[in-house]
Amino acid sequence: MTKAFNRIRKYVPLYAIITFIITALSGIILAIEKQSVSFADFINDGPSKPFRAIMAFLTSWIPFSLAEILIISSPVWAAILVIIGVKKAMKGSIATTRYISFLASVLCFIFISFVWTYSSGYYNSTIDKKLDFSKEGITKEELYETSLWMRDELNELAPMIEYDENGASVRPYSYSELSKKIYYGYSIVTEEYNILHNFPSRIKPIILSEPMTYTHLSGIYSFMTGEANFNTNYPDYVSASSAIHEFAHQRGIAREDEANFIAFLVGISSDDAYLQYSGYMDVFVGVVNSLYSESPELYFEIFAGLDRRVIEDIDAFGRFFEKYEDSKASDVARSMNDKYLQMNGQEQGTKSYGMVTDLCVAYYISTR
Repeated sequence: MTKAFNRIRKYVPLYAIITFIITALSGIILAIEKQSVSFADFINDGPSKPFRAIMAFLTSWIPFSLAEILIISSPVWAAILVIIGVKKAMKGSIATTRYISFLASVLCFIFISFVWTYSSGYYNSTIDKKLDFSKEGITKEELYETSLWMRDELNELAPMIEYDENGASVRPYSYSELSKKIYYGYSIVTEEYNILHNFPSRIKPIILSEPMTYTHLSGIYSFMTGEANFNTNYPDYVSASSAIHEFAHQRGIAREDEANFIAFLVGISSDDAYLQYSGYMDVFVGVVNSLYSESPELYFEIFAGLDRRVIEDIDAFGRFFEKYEDSKASDVARSMNDKYLQMNGQEQGTKSYGMVTDLCVAYYISTR
């Protein structure tokens, strides 16, 4: 037995052997998560918590997105790895096998990181069950009541918001201050609802935000580095809400509709007027669009009573997005994201983002 193990170690480094064993165990954990909601709850609320917090803490000291830098520099790393691989191949089979083991270990580490920090969020109890409300059977009347509520809230907030010459709302503080305000907003929600944990972290502005906008992505969470990254090129209320959304992923909310709902809930629960405004704005259009499909008359009634400044902010977003609306990059990104989400139990794929409407309506009806 010892001789066989030593022979294996000759070709495969000990760290690789340990990584492969942990990978196998992680695969078993993922398989159980897919079959057991209670087990996924245990992993997401137990072991995954410290892993997510530690990763966020380790990278929060870096002012830029480490994940973005790794992606940007990937061609350089790929070239270096190929050169090293060629040199190892020239040294013989043992050196080649050990190098392949190293590369396999890197891929395994990515999988391990996914399982131990994030995957359980796709299979645990849903937000509506945690908050004890039902999102099934939303009626036209409930859509109207929710639209009316959001319209009135936006009308109250509009006088507190600054707008630029194009009619777009303006975030009145820095990215650093945004991170702090989001953290405090999460503290309010976690204290009241106890549906997720909170810890200090930093939102990471994406350097290549303008090119990224062509993919229609307003943010991305990197489970490998624990970073919540957001696209700064989008209008301020969208980028603020996207930042809260990525914080939700960082705290174990993996499903996209639920991350959108948490962004809404944290936004409107905040003591900051602009975060409240962003929270309502980010879902208002989706809710009233759903109302339009049920009753165009009620839809126009809602807009007839909406503050002119809010309408101009919505129009400003439309003008902004015209430049990016039709792009090959968005088609590729949507297809890749669609497949990824479907692989992780979200059968609706990218359509799941829009399912936040049902959650918001159900939430309002349950609390009125």
